[in-house]
Amino acid sequence: MKESFSASRGQRLVSCAKQVFADYGYHAATISQIVQSAGIARSTFYQYFDSKLHLLQSILDSFFQDLHDAVRPISVAPGAPDPIIQIQDNLTRVLDLVLEEKDLTRILVHHRGSLHSSVEQQLQQFYGDAAEMIERSLKLGINMNLVRPCDTRLTSYSVIGAVKEVVFQLTNSKQPQPAVDQLVRGLVEFGMRGILVPSQAGSLETMGWNARVAVTPTPFKAKD
Repeated sequence: MKESFSASRGQRLVSCAKQVFADYGYHAATISQIVQSAGIARSTFYQYFDSKLHLLQSILDSFFQDLHDAVRPISVAPGAPDPIIQIQDNLTRVLDLVLEEKDLTRILVHHRGSLHSSVEQQLQQFYGDAAEMIERSLKLGINMNLVRPCDTRLTSYSVIGAVKEVVFQLTNSKQPQPAVDQLVRGLVEFGMRGILVPSQAGSLETMGWNARVAVTPTPFKAKD
């Protein structure tokens, strides 16, 4: 990035670029479309970025960093929240971010085949890091007798796949978006009831679940 984004036209440029990339995909989108949408001169674009790829990578660098920060390792240190609560909080932060940045999310989940190879590698690195963190959490859960013995690598991919599909459907649907806390409740309940050992199958309530959300399903509510 060549200049600060404190200027309103720089912020407008980024906002319009997200929309254009989301609508057309990386390869089909053009700098001309971006500057036209932003209402700025083409020469102004080059005050901020060297190329279309430079623009996309700058946008995604910040987004991936926010995603990395949103997913935190599960802690069993004295005084740490219950693992179920920590999982719920991780999911809440991730879903809040990706649903707030719908245009960026559409780029990543709807235009995978049209991304530049360097961006694809960046995305794969993020998924790999997330899978490793989930796998460590699963192994910790097995040692604590909260999670049944399983192929932790395969299960970590399954967890990521479930979240990705939910995000894909939400960003592709014209239907009202469910509240994030309801999405988190559904994902956590689905995942935990699928991997808990039988003796733990009914223990969500005893692990602090009711302190945050009710287990009893309730109808989805659209955001205002």
